[in-house]
Amino acid sequence: MDRNRVLAVIPARYSSTRFPGKPLAPIAGKPMVAHVVERAVEAGCFAEVIVATDDERIARAAAAAGARPVMTGTCRSGTDRVAEAVRGMPAGAVLNVQGDEPALPPENLRLLAGFLRANPQAPMATLALPGTAADLDNPNVVKVVCDATGRALYFSRAPIPYPRNAVAGVVRRHVGLYGFQKPALLAFAAWEETDLERAEGLEQLRALAHGMALYVLAAAADSVAVDVPADIPRAEAALCSLLSQRQHP
Repeated sequence: MDRNRVLAVIPARYSSTRFPGKPLAPIAGKPMVAHVVERAVEAGCFAEVIVATDDERIARAAAAAGARPVMTGTCRSGTDRVAEAVRGMPAGAVLNVQGDEPALPPENLRLLAGFLRANPQAPMATLALPGTAADLDNPNVVKVVCDATGRALYFSRAPIPYPRNAVAGVVRRHVGLYGFQKPALLAFAAWEETDLERAEGLEQLRALAHGMALYVLAAAADSVAVDVPADIPRAEAALCSLLSQRQHP
């Protein structure tokens, strides 16, 4: 197995309770999944960019954007879909690239891929940014606290750490981009959902509940996710800003 072979896999299912067909939603004239593929290709750090999907329409859009589409079955989560897609592929590490962030900063992808290449003993890694006081009470913002070595202690939608005393810089906002060494990814997907994962609705808690070390790196930049149709204008504005920076560094 070539440890330097890192794959980017974009899980993209058609069905979504809040936004059916979201990967195909037009963003600045292209399907959203096409923009995510372009960001992963732009990162320039992957042996291959793959879209794992359950829908032929998404597969066609992915192929047109330059990705390799892989059809998958019904999966519990995006990470489980990623694991199914790459199970038989040669890879040292695999990034689960969120399919609903058309303005995903390529720098974040390079950061995570580089860390996994340089640290084969690290089974899993993700990103975070400094949070604000307003983030603490927002259940839509996932918070993370880490130990002294940068490994996650816990993720929560609740306020963590609880602000009993004013300490600057302790609130960290999770950025939902995950990287795995391939054996760790397959182990993760083989585990049953845990009570913590179900209670918080956060799949990364499956890793912590099973004792898997999850390293949290400082993200290079923020991103904008599209959860519902109303998020599209904000995502298009972020995409316009990102592309403008590329043209006028």
